[in-house]
Order: sequence, then C-alpha cells, then structure tokens
Amino acid sequence: MNQHTAISDSFDFEADYGEGYEELARALIPGYLSSFRQAVALLEGRLGSDPHVLVVGAGTGIEIITIQMIHPTWRCAGIDPSRQMVDIARDRIVEARLGDSVELRNEYVHDLPRDIRFDAATCFNVMHFLADDGSKEQLLQSISDRLSSGAPFILFDLHGAKTDPEYDEQYAAWRAYWRIRGMEKEDRLAFQAKIETGIRWIPESRILQLLKETGFVDVQRFFRGLLYGGWIMRRS
Repeated sequence: MNQHTAISDSFDFEADYGEGYEELARALIPGYLSSFRQAVALLEGRLGSDPHVLVVGAGTGIEIITIQMIHPTWRCAGIDPSRQMVDIARDRIVEARLGDSVELRNEYVHDLPRDIRFDAATCFNVMHFLADDGSKEQLLQSISDRLSSGAPFILFDLHGAKTDPEYDEQYAAWRAYWRIRGMEKEDRLAFQAKIETGIRWIPESRILQLLKETGFVDVQRFFRGLLYGGWIMRRS
C-alpha cells in the first residue's frame, strides 16, 4: 500500500492542524518534550562520534533542534511528506542557528535512495496515522532498509486494542488529560472526532510483530504515557 493514500484526511498537516501541531502536541501528548531528551540519552550509549541520524516525521523541527542542541556534531536528516511542516522546521532550525548539520527533505522514507545508510533513526508520532494494510509495514521496512546493521531505532507511537478493556480506561484518562491541560470542551470534542476517525490503532503485540517482520531485534519499551509508547531496538 502506498503511504500517499494511507494517511487519513482527518489530520491535514498542510492546513490549520499543521500550523498548530506543536502547541497541541506539547499540551496533549504525555512526555512530548522529555521523550526527545530520553531518545538522545538512549542513543548516546549506542552511537559513535558524529553519527548520521534519520528523523522520520521531522514535523516542526523540535526533535531535530533538541538533538542538535545536545549534540551539535551529530548530523540529522529530517524527512516529512508535508511541505508546510518542512518549511516550519527549516525556519525554526535557521532561527536556532543549527542548520549546518541538518538536511531536510520533503518526501517519504521510501523515496530516499536505496543505497543510503544511517547510523540511527527515530520515528515519533507517525505510524499511528497509517492503516495496517501494509502501510505501517512499508514505513518500518523503508526505515530498516536505510539503517546500517546494528543501528539503533526509536519508535514513539499511539497504540492500543479497542477490544481491550484497558484501552477504554486509558482512552478515558487521555480525554481527561486534555481537560486537565486546559483544552476547552468544544475543542476536546473536535479533537476526539479526529482521533476516532484518523488514528489507525493497533496493540503493542502487533507493533512488535511488525518490527520483527521488518528486521528489528532486541526491542525494549522505555516509555509509557497513557496510550503512548516508546520503544528502542536495533537493526539486525
């Protein structure tokens, strides 16, 4: 399945949702900013000097800025299919004067040259937008194919099985978290409608299966925040 057709129309990163994405993410994703710092801390122990890191779903550039502020000599290649997101990221990276070690690409991972190899990769808040019809697998395989053997990979994503009672409890708590974080009722209802039509839920067991099938081993979960999970692993 082509990722161009797999992403739900509920989340339009070329329009208002993209413009307000970071503010929304900071408020509504548990551990949003700290998760990037955790990722850097985990990667530090697995990488040599001056690694080349693939950042899948570069978004507004906050993840790349976090990496570069901690490790200015690390080279980051940020990739995002949204032109608006790439433009926002580029402006922010230039403003932070961190552009020398950063490359931004407005494309999909599977558009990258097949012979390129990265020393590490991260993928935050991307896979849950893709249907489990081959699109999630294609994303993971495209990342795997562009990593050196043994390279670390960090995945951060929404997950859950709607048939699991734990999902209902965690989802209810997440909706309560929106209110606690100051989101107005009208906005909460609108955002819930987006979630229910645009997020392609799969349980952790399915994520682990997909990772195994696409060449990843030694998977460890390092983060859990309501329905969000973070895993680190390596390319076999």
